[in-house]
Amino acid sequence: MRRGFLVALTLVLTAACAQKGNPAPANTVDVIKTLTVRQVAPLTGPDATTPTKAVDICGTDLGIPASLNGTLYLAFGDTFGYNGDICKPFGPNWRSNVLGFSTDADLSDGLSWTGWHTGPDGRAVAVIEGAHQAPFTGEQTKIPTSMIGLGGTLYLHYMSVHGFAAQGGVWECNFSQFVTSSDAGKTWQPMGGHVGEQGSNFNMLALSGDAGGGNAGGTYVYALGTPCGRFGDAQLARVKPATLSDVSTWEYFAGRAADGAALWDKNPLKAVDVVPGPVGEASLVWNAYLGRWTYSYLNEQTASLELRQAEQPWGPWSEPRVLATASDYPQLYGAFTTAAMLRGNGQTMYFVMSRFGPYNTFLMRADLSK
Repeated sequence: MRRGFLVALTLVLTAACAQKGNPAPANTVDVIKTLTVRQVAPLTGPDATTPTKAVDICGTDLGIPASLNGTLYLAFGDTFGYNGDICKPFGPNWRSNVLGFSTDADLSDGLSWTGWHTGPDGRAVAVIEGAHQAPFTGEQTKIPTSMIGLGGTLYLHYMSVHGFAAQGGVWECNFSQFVTSSDAGKTWQPMGGHVGEQGSNFNMLALSGDAGGGNAGGTYVYALGTPCGRFGDAQLARVKPATLSDVSTWEYFAGRAADGAALWDKNPLKAVDVVPGPVGEASLVWNAYLGRWTYSYLNEQTASLELRQAEQPWGPWSEPRVLATASDYPQLYGAFTTAAMLRGNGQTMYFVMSRFGPYNTFLMRADLSK
């Protein structure tokens, strides 16, 4: 990894560690009694519930969901097509990201696609294309990190990747930014200003505007942010939905007052850690069945997808529960969900998992009891 990135990241982490606040309260109690997880079906590729050869998607990753006006949208990362009729990982027609949408309400047998963001030839095209330059020479790719639907608008947050390092789970970013669509994903416009620059703790986000603990009526959109890569800690920001794309209006969780009240600051360097790393590719959602926020993510060190719970987005967060392990699903990552993918008020949680080896995405089902 480049030295400049390490220096910038060190400055951010040092600033966060230097905060002298009140001792953190005890972790939230884990209210889950049982948790069972199984794979439902591939989302993309030849074995998907709706095969994706027609839109030239052989393999892709991530599958970050958002709901708008009864439609579920999923943003995928680096995407590759078919070589004729042959589907092999990392084939031709590299696109930095693609977007599919579905009105399928029954996920128990997999997700059926209603359509894709496509070009004139009918093949899926990038929402915002990366430069595809050599690693660490400019921009290798543009990867979605989170998406949310507010009012009539989709907000897609992406990171500009400077380069992926040889070490797994390590990469360097140029910046991160929002693009928006007000026509159901047909056209997209970049919004002014970067969410994060190189080394920021908010280059990868888990966004939620759910009404839940600490967010009565959905007053705020909360963003749990991590640095690029899979080894950072998570910090928290909030913003009013109407000004989501105006980063100058964001506030950052800076600790607790003597009475335990949350403290907020306009300076992102004042943000304190709320979930200890290593955290990678995450989702934040309110689960009414549990009466808790859930935060799902990859722990690169344990090679497992984990789930934490909290009564407010700023925590304290519970100890992690294991959702899935690499021993069952080799080279797994990503644990993406949204409120529209919960069933039974949250007793069943569908989420999207990626696997690097087959380089594809899979719809997963987690059933909870408390």
